[in-house]
Amino acid sequence: MNVPSDPEQPILHLLRNARYDGLEARLSEAQRNFEEGKLRTGEIYRLFSVFGDPEPALGELLGEWLAAFPQSYAGHTAMASWLLARAWAYRGHSTMNRVSDQGVRGMHHFMEQAEACARQATTLTDNPLSAWLVVANVHNTQGCEVELADIQARQYPDWYSLPAATNPHSLEVRKAMLMNLRAEWGGSEEQMLAYVRQQQEDALLSQTDLQKLWGEFHARVAHHAWMFARLPDKAQEHARLAAELDDRHTELLFGFLSDQNFPANLRRDALERYLGMAEREVKAGTLDLSYASSGLLGSVDLLRSHVGRVGRLLGELAGQGHADAASTLGALQHTAPHLPWPNPLPLLYAARDQGDVRAAEMAVHLQTRDTETITPSIREDILKAAELGSDDMSWMVYRLFPEFKEQFELDERARYRFLLRAADAGNNDARFALAHGLRAGRVETGEDGVLRPVDTAPMQSSLDFARHLLERASAEEHKQSMKALKKTKEQDWESGKARRVRAALPRSYRPQRQEAPRQPIRVPWFLMVIALSAGVRACMSMTSNSPSSAEQATIRGTRLLDQIIEQSGQSPDAAALSAPAQQGSRAP
Repeated sequence: MNVPSDPEQPILHLLRNARYDGLEARLSEAQRNFEEGKLRTGEIYRLFSVFGDPEPALGELLGEWLAAFPQSYAGHTAMASWLLARAWAYRGHSTMNRVSDQGVRGMHHFMEQAEACARQATTLTDNPLSAWLVVANVHNTQGCEVELADIQARQYPDWYSLPAATNPHSLEVRKAMLMNLRAEWGGSEEQMLAYVRQQQEDALLSQTDLQKLWGEFHARVAHHAWMFARLPDKAQEHARLAAELDDRHTELLFGFLSDQNFPANLRRDALERYLGMAEREVKAGTLDLSYASSGLLGSVDLLRSHVGRVGRLLGELAGQGHADAASTLGALQHTAPHLPWPNPLPLLYAARDQGDVRAAEMAVHLQTRDTETITPSIREDILKAAELGSDDMSWMVYRLFPEFKEQFELDERARYRFLLRAADAGNNDARFALAHGLRAGRVETGEDGVLRPVDTAPMQSSLDFARHLLERASAEEHKQSMKALKKTKEQDWESGKARRVRAALPRSYRPQRQEAPRQPIRVPWFLMVIALSAGVRACMSMTSNSPSSAEQATIRGTRLLDQIIEQSGQSPDAAALSAPAQQGSRAP
């Protein structure tokens, strides 16, 4: 049986238009059909998965839905799904050791909220499978919590045992546990294998679903061998097995072969297999681009004869709300402008308007690709990306602040807001600049968290913050920060003993002209973020975007400067971080 349809609008359209009665009726009917056995587990899971959209504006609408229906299982599950998507939006696309300070705080805050909301949902209906799957994904994000001995003894956490007991034939519940056992999250291949063999012995899954579970196992082994263990032969073997067992894993195979630059004939075959699968599945609305982004960017040399199919596929996905599809299309336009791609800018702007920071960044990159001039319209796009939380665009606003100040009538507080945001969100140049200003005694954060210019010996809190910033940047091999840490002595981190470093003026920014790509293609760093992060993103079966602005998704307890300045109403009185404040005084 198909999911109950609404002849008027899709589910998210109902939400965005505040049609809470229609949402409640439709999803409650679907949940009843599921509990009566008229709807399969995969169908009810897909129905609720549409709320795994991290668009910040959805939070207020979901809150209004719950206010109208405070005991709604559907409302609580939808809110929990959105909260988990927000957690992954803050977690970003890198491995955990490279997640920014802002990302770590946001991730943990929203995960706590997601689990609490999902567990509340589990008390509101008889078979809360979708809510339990949100709880499972929260725990998966935190890492493996099951040992091999637990598997052998069949001792599983409640987020698995309870929904498995109620849904003994559910593939989705098994995939959630298999995800928890992944090697890169603290499990092992041995644990995954023991678990899948156990499910085969229990014979509760259909033969088709058991085959898919084995395909998932091989895909997870291939992912770890490719991304973490760096064992390409093993990765290729398991990726091929996964694709044979479930053709949805042809995406993984194509991404791997492209990333490893296998011969063109092998990559071409994998591309055609992937496109065939994707064109069949795209109407179902269940596709993402976990590996396809890296595959397409790694096989640009093969795309001339496929540009129409790829463009249509990415356009349709972007039209469904997949921001990654818009960013990938923009990256292809940037990397291979000689091919007749559809114009990605309208899709990028639509994704940006829904809070996607990578789409906002890509819109800027496309427009600055062949120019050294930043026009007023480009500055507007830069500012919008910075306000969504882009570290690089925030840093650009800081370095070009006079132009932005004049065009957008910004006050001087904005300069500091964008510097701190850039540093907090992970820009290492901004981390170094802020740390340098703190050590120079030219800027400090008070107990209220407001960043303000000064001209005095640095406080201990400023030195502690500066050290933290340099250590974070050094961990990501930022050369200036590594050099600065190497030159410091322990006394340099003690107030009263520390030597004030010489303050440096911020350098002006101008984009470097990028030549058209030649063979072999060298993909710019910001496109590699899209390509290489895609495999990491495949750790979760949900869409994740880069952090959006604090104004759009406020994290309680997060002391981002833009929030604190607005609350305090205080204004620094110096023109710039590098400009000296009045000698011996502190700005109010």
